[in-house]
Amino acid sequence: MPAHTRVLLTALVGFMGCKPAEAPKEYEALMGYIFEHTADEDDEALVLGLNNLSDWLKGQQLEEAQAGYTLGTIPKSAIGDLTGHNHTNKGLEGVSLVTQSGYGGKKLMEALTQYSFKTIMPDVYLTYDRSFDEGKGCIVDRDCTWAEGDVYSVADWSLLGEVTADRRIEFRWVESDAGWVFLQRWWLTEPSTGTKLDLRIQDQYYIGINYPSGGGTRRVHASWLKMEISTGDYTENGAKQMIRNWEKDADELDAWIDENL
Repeated sequence: MPAHTRVLLTALVGFMGCKPAEAPKEYEALMGYIFEHTADEDDEALVLGLNNLSDWLKGQQLEEAQAGYTLGTIPKSAIGDLTGHNHTNKGLEGVSLVTQSGYGGKKLMEALTQYSFKTIMPDVYLTYDRSFDEGKGCIVDRDCTWAEGDVYSVADWSLLGEVTADRRIEFRWVESDAGWVFLQRWWLTEPSTGTKLDLRIQDQYYIGINYPSGGGTRRVHASWLKMEISTGDYTENGAKQMIRNWEKDADELDAWIDENL
């Protein structure tokens, strides 16, 4: 092979190997993409996704997301490395909602990491035992940008009884074009069960994306789950209920901060 051809091929291979990272531009794909890249050591892919999502959340598209959005299943690649039982993306339904808080990211991070949900939402949580492996003492003020741990909870779901869940939880700060964003990610490490109607949630995954917005925070919620009760598949109903829960929880969280922080 002539020397100039070898040089050209080497340069071409090098160029291909340095192809810039890309991220989806549409809302549904971005939810799974951001979930997948939340724990990346390198910020590049995650920031690209956050920037694209911020660009998407404008005008009529923002209004649609604030009314509630239906998602397909989460990509299999997004759950392959998660700890816990044998996770699946089969049979999942997803939903998303955008809410607005009057409080900035640090105040929300303080509430979400330093206080028990049993304290914040006592009408919902009968038990909320959380232990951090790292980051609890430094995550609020961004002295560190990562925190993670485990949660065992028992929640009152009214007609569906008391629902027990074991979760792995993660929090992360990352700087995007919109400013400092914090992410909250969790998933079930074991199937969740209820005391009535043989309720069982085989898998559930959640991502919360919190952007600075007008002195407060724009909060993007997305979750995917598979849920069954004694009468059959309950996934669609469970997904719709999550939207109502997020609306209620967002109001209750701001009200609790009003009185306590």
